[in-house]
Amino acid sequence: MEGVLDGRDRWLVPLSLWGSFLANDGEELLTMAPTTGLSQTHVRVGVATMDALLTAGTVDGIRTRGRGWLYQDIQLVFGAHGFGHLAGSALMRRYTTGVATSPTVVLPQWWWATRRLRAAGVPRTTRPVRAVAIVGGWLLVSHALGSRASAQATRNAGPSGPAF
Repeated sequence: MEGVLDGRDRWLVPLSLWGSFLANDGEELLTMAPTTGLSQTHVRVGVATMDALLTAGTVDGIRTRGRGWLYQDIQLVFGAHGFGHLAGSALMRRYTTGVATSPTVVLPQWWWATRRLRAAGVPRTTRPVRAVAIVGGWLLVSHALGSRASAQATRNAGPSGPAF
């Protein structure tokens, strides 16, 4: 069939998005709390919430053989967000969370996936404004849930520290 990911690419290209997320957000799980002041509970809940969106996008990519708008929108924003990590680190003139895996995993994966989609003749279904709205909105939800979980953990901790 023309204009779809076939063979191994049907699985590898969308799964590479999820793998890129795991690498980048794995770095963030390890480094965000100590470098930003957010609690580890906030970070864990936020990353798990973002994982739900990235998983949905990955499944959409596999199901539609790369043609799905959700997959393509998430691929676009997640890939481009690697530049945000690089810019943030440059502006701060220091390490910032996520910057180690952006040039080594996120940006190369985005470049590779985009080339594979183009080579397969997959039509571009992404809409940048929609993509930013979906991923940006989900990011806000993930931080709101993370903040709420962190506040709840603090309330439950009492004077002797966390209960878990």
